[in-house]
Amino acid sequence: MNVLEIKDIYKSFGDLNILNGISLNVAEGEVVAVIGPSGGGKSTLLRCATTLETIDSGEITIGDVTFSSHPDKKTLQEIRNRFGLVFQNFNLFPHFSVRRNITEALIHVHKKSKEEADKICDELLLKMGMPDKADAYPCNLSGGQQQRVSIARALATSPEILFFDEPTSALDPELTAGVLKVIRELAEEKMTMVIVTHEMSFARDVADRIIFMDGGVIIEEGNAFDLITNPKNERTKAFLAGY
Repeated sequence: MNVLEIKDIYKSFGDLNILNGISLNVAEGEVVAVIGPSGGGKSTLLRCATTLETIDSGEITIGDVTFSSHPDKKTLQEIRNRFGLVFQNFNLFPHFSVRRNITEALIHVHKKSKEEADKICDELLLKMGMPDKADAYPCNLSGGQQQRVSIARALATSPEILFFDEPTSALDPELTAGVLKVIRELAEEKMTMVIVTHEMSFARDVADRIIFMDGGVIIEEGNAFDLITNPKNERTKAFLAGY
């Protein structure tokens, strides 16, 4: 069963065409990595799938909800209840504690009791290896810890799919390892994920499938290990030669 279906979507900013007829399916439990040069459309694809940008045409389905350009508020909320999103720059509320960052949407959007939200928070912080950080504030955490909190926040609502937009690009190599470890564990648990990344070895080892994008189109896709180690398209070969 597909958790995500993207059908022939287009997106332009003024005269600049960013996405040119992208179609992509992601099955339940599948991990798909999206790679490619800067400006190739990767992040815009993710932003369209998560309703941060409106598409010009085409349609996107997450779970059993389909939307196209300019969905109404009810459809938007139904879609947003089905996914979690982890940004490259964490996007935590600096004036909220870790606990409140994780529980705020659970209580006020998903109408969980404070006790239930706190229980979910504590379980996720344990999973992230940060059981003692519930009362800390983002400014007191390392970048890697902040990113793990943002992953916990994304998981708190039990999403059908998780989207990651360059989850380690703001981190130094030492902190990157801890975040990638968490994502590896989620992959082992068969969490459905779409990950935009520049970490080629990570994509090769963790993803089931890799999509290579450039110029707003999918140039090549296939088994993660095979695409990284033996790409077929000349453009893909040239890109990977730099890694």
